[in-house]
This record gives sequence, C-alpha cells and structure tokens, in this order.
Amino acid sequence: MRGSDLEIVDATCTECGLCVPACPHDAIDLVGDTRSIEGAIESGRALLILPSEAIVGFYPATPEQLVNACLAAGFRSLFFDNLGDELVAAEYLRLWKEDEGPSTWIRSTSPIVVDYVRAKYPELVPYLAPVVTPTIALARFLRHAFVDSPIVYAGVHSAGPQGADEVDASLSLAELGHLLEERDATPTDQPQTLNVVPPETRRYLSAPGGLPRAMLDEQRLSSRGLMKLRGLHSLEAVAWAIKEGKVLGFIDILPFEGALDHPALGPHDQLYWRRGIVELAERNRALQPVIERPGGVDLHATYEPRAPLPVVHEADVEAVLDQIGTAPGGEPWDCGACGHMTCAAFAEAVARERATLTICPYYMTRQYEDVARDAAHDALTDLYSYRALQDRLGEEVARANRTGSTLAMLFLDLDGFKEANDHYGHQAGNDVLRSVADSIRETIRSTDVAARFGGDEFVVLLVNAELEGVERVADEIRDRISRIALPAPNGTVGVTVSVGIAYHIGARDTVLAADDLLAEADAAVYIAKAQGGNRIHPVRRGEYAR
Repeated sequence: MRGSDLEIVDATCTECGLCVPACPHDAIDLVGDTRSIEGAIESGRALLILPSEAIVGFYPATPEQLVNACLAAGFRSLFFDNLGDELVAAEYLRLWKEDEGPSTWIRSTSPIVVDYVRAKYPELVPYLAPVVTPTIALARFLRHAFVDSPIVYAGVHSAGPQGADEVDASLSLAELGHLLEERDATPTDQPQTLNVVPPETRRYLSAPGGLPRAMLDEQRLSSRGLMKLRGLHSLEAVAWAIKEGKVLGFIDILPFEGALDHPALGPHDQLYWRRGIVELAERNRALQPVIERPGGVDLHATYEPRAPLPVVHEADVEAVLDQIGTAPGGEPWDCGACGHMTCAAFAEAVARERATLTICPYYMTRQYEDVARDAAHDALTDLYSYRALQDRLGEEVARANRTGSTLAMLFLDLDGFKEANDHYGHQAGNDVLRSVADSIRETIRSTDVAARFGGDEFVVLLVNAELEGVERVADEIRDRISRIALPAPNGTVGVTVSVGIAYHIGARDTVLAADDLLAEADAAVYIAKAQGGNRIHPVRRGEYAR
C-alpha cells in the first residue's frame, strides 16, 4: 500500500485563484491504514521514522521508554528524523558551496512554502532549492539500506509532498499511541533503560529542520549569505526583489517558528516548556558525520507551477469561518499561521477542499479542548467519566488527608434498570440514565463531583460536607430518581436507586486511601440493595476507625 494511505490535501489563495496545496507538513488529519500498518509490523521487518517532537508527544515517557515501546510493539528498528536532517543538510551545504557566483535559493524543506510558491509566485519556482524534505530523504536512505522492509512514519505532519511513495504507511502520534497500547506496549510502562543499541539522535551538520549549522553560523544582519524570514507574506518582497534583478543568497523561510509550536503538541503558551523537553533529550553534537548518503540514493526534487481553481459558494466559505471562530473582540484571527494572509482566504481554500482546518491553530485548539472535555465526560450522561473520577478522587482524598477536611462518597446503583431496559428497549434505558444524571446535577453543588461509574452505577463526591447534609443530599437524589416517569408504550418507565455512603470525617490521624473509600461505598450500596433497594445506607469512616 505504499503511499496509498496518505492523503495530501491542497489549499487555495483567494487573491490569485491559484491552487496552493495545503501544508502537509502541518496537517494532522492523516489516517493510516491500520490493517496495513499491523501487517507491516507482523512481518517483523517494519521500520519506524519518528520526528524529534515525538519525545514531547509521549511525555512523561522518556525517550528510552518510547524506543522500548516501539520495539516491543513489533517494529524492527526506530529512526529519528535528525538523520534526515543530516542528509538534507549535506545537500544544502553542497548546493551552497558549489554554486558558482551570486545566486538566490529558497528553502524547500517546508511543503507549505513550496506549494505556496508554486501557486502564488510561479516566477519563484526556479529558485526553490531542489532538495527533498528530511523525512523523505531518510525514507529513501532506508529504502536503499533495507530493501524489503516496510517504512512507517508517525508525526504531527506528513512525510512531505515530493514522495508519498517513499513511505508505506503514515499515522499521527496519537494513532501511534493507540497502536502501542493495543499491542500492550504503553510507553510509560516500559523499562527506563535500553537493551538494544539506541537510535542515533546526535547531529553533526544540521540544525532541526535540515539547514546546515555552517549556514546559520554565518548569518549576520548585513549578511547576503543567509536571509531568515518567517511568514509567507515575506514572499511578496522576495518576488519583487528577484524581478528587479537582486541576488538574495539563501532564503530560509518558514510559515512560523518550528514544529514544536504545532497545536497537536499542546497550547502555544507551553512552547518553551516543550522546547526544554527536547533540549534535555538531545545528546552532544557528534564530532564526525553520523550518516552519509550512499551512491544511488537520489535526494533531488523538482517543482512545477500549479493551475488555477474554480470559485466556491460564499455560503460554504461562511460555514468554514464559523468553525474557525473569531478572536475575543469578534474580529477574525488573521494570524497567518495557516499560510494565508486572512482567515477568509484560508476558509475559501478549505471550502474548495484544497486545505484542511487542522492547519488552523485556533480551530485545533478548540478541537483539542473538546477532545479533552470528551475524554473527561461520559458521552451519554455528560457526567464525569470513570477515568476523570479516578483523577478527582485522588485529588480530593489527598486534600482531605492534608487538611483534615471531610469527604463523602455516594455510590448509586439503580434498582430495576436491567428489567426496564430489557422490556422497553435500549433507547428508553438511555433516556432513564440521562434523567438520572439530570436528577444528580440538580441536587449537588457546583463544587461536588458526579460521575458515571459504569452501566447503571453512579458516584458522587461531596467535599467539606457534614454527615447530616450528605444524608440529606443522598435522600433528595433518591427521591428525585424515584419520581422519574418517562413516556413508554402502554405507560411510563422509571427506576429507583440504592445509595451507599462512605464518609471520612477528616481526622488527621486517619489516613484515607481512595480505594478504601470506594470499597466502603460499594459495600454500603450492597447493604442498601439487600434491604430492598430505594434506600440509603451510611458508613462513617474515621470516627469508628480510631
């Protein structure tokens, strides 16, 4: 399936109407063919390429744990793309040193820069450095060294537009995480030490992104050897200068600063924290080359201008703008991170299906906030999920032990739910569960925690509450649930609830464990059900434990 699982979408600039392929470097909606990836792993020969930012994506797992996890999952070997940077840096260095006389070259390791030039500034296409992206360079090297080994790439962006055929499968870091978990190779569960030769992570020639350090070291404010630009709007001035016959030297241009600023890796305000994680993981620079291009491996790339596209309907553009949203003052973001001057231009590209909303950092921020919220809430009832309950329970227990405050847990188990669900159907059962959740929400305080424990069981944490108040809340929840009567064929459907209470009175000499509180609440609800259901049974912990 070489390359067939990787869809590279395009973007369009409304100012010129030309096709601008979207930034595969920054797109994160690449969905790998899971069966193909599984097949590649099962072959025992699969090679995995990871970007250096994967260390951040799998934090708090250490780089050693990440390597161990990938090998435990079945990959034959793992390679970080710093080796691709080294291969590309050598090509740039050769181009830079061997070029005769003054010249102009535009950095071509960023797919969004390449495709923006091809669309809006076709006159600059001859000035694009004819070098593939670092990931493609490494893939070609591995294809030469390991002839029969499938190559898998995982990252927050695609491998690059010059050669989707160079990799057999691509997936996001999140998908790789799911794959590792499914194969019982969760990184944080792995040993901290390596039992194999560690992947080469040192650099000799390159800086992150593939530029030679020698070029960067020569950069001066007045230098004609290297011009560093950030933001695609800078290309307008470059095009004008070249038209006037100016020689600009090497132009290092990127849409924005660094892959670590990608929204898939976290909020923008944590950028320097992420950079710190990568810096801590980096080894000292090598004193000699760590990789060299063998004969027969071609790292050359060619580029052609792109053709114009038809106009889209205004309503489609407005629909995309609604998904992007606006800044707090109601104005468009117009930050330029997507490679377009305005949100309207980007929205038109998305409406043409020539760009993906995942390039927009503000859209992605909202998506990740939604994902985080979905992970913390039960989809049916909108109460906290079991996983979120575990986190909050740990926090509240630690606070109770530290401060001596009270903590109560209500364990709710619905009476007769299975019978009602079997008799009236799953839809009626779901309606009952939602009504139960509403009854709980309407009774507790905003500072309390309500979660769906699983099936027809719920848990409520009441913080800093007296026992009488806890019992009063439990009885009100019980009463509200008993009065649920939802329309159903030939009548109504409803349930009752048994409530078990575990109560920690906050004694400083009684250390509470989360599992103990949960076990006591569970035992209490068992007694309540044994007594006929539709009742509460309290247990006071701490007072009797001393």
